[in-house]
Amino acid sequence: MPIRINLLAEQQAAEELRRRDPVKRATWVGGFLVGVMALWSGYLQVRLMAATNEASGYESEWKKLESAFKKVSVSMEAAAEAERKWTALQTLATNRFLWANPLNALQFVMVTVDDVQITALKTSQTYAITEAVKPSTNAVGVVSRGKPGTSREKITFTLDGKDTSSKEAKDPARRSTDGVFKLQEAINNNPYFKTNQVKAQLITRSPDQPDPNNPSRRFSIFTLGCEFPEITR
Repeated sequence: MPIRINLLAEQQAAEELRRRDPVKRATWVGGFLVGVMALWSGYLQVRLMAATNEASGYESEWKKLESAFKKVSVSMEAAAEAERKWTALQTLATNRFLWANPLNALQFVMVTVDDVQITALKTSQTYAITEAVKPSTNAVGVVSRGKPGTSREKITFTLDGKDTSSKEAKDPARRSTDGVFKLQEAINNNPYFKTNQVKAQLITRSPDQPDPNNPSRRFSIFTLGCEFPEITR
């Protein structure tokens, strides 16, 4: 039987060992992974560029629409403000105070009181205005709610008169108080004034004094004040 001797056995073994070297395999795997990452990075870069281009397109389109948007926003704010004012005017027109009602009630009061003569009627209707506060946003983005404007309505009237209820008093020193207090009570008990919570208060009253035209008669000058409850709208 012939004997075969492989003179390259050692070289083949060394070559086989090199092929099975784990470092070399790791190098190949690492290179493969680096290639994959490079491809993924390139893919992401392409997507980023596409997204950037799309965002630039949207930004250009927004710049074209921005001026029109601002005009529409201003118009909407103006329309909302006009509507608010219109609503306020309607409320004021619907709820406005009419002097005919208290004057009519006062007319019925006067026929129930004798010996009292009204010499002057003074009316007052004032409004304290509180300006509206618009919504605002501070530097950190916190929105503060606005407050609508208000008006506080104050309505009063005063009666200046002459009380001659002591004209037949036997005691000249008697103060003429009966007539003015009867008038005050009549106002407070009148259905209109009572419903509207109007109270008559005696503001001033002079001492009795002789009537220059008739010394046997005495009278005093008085002022009654009447005030409606304040209303805030």
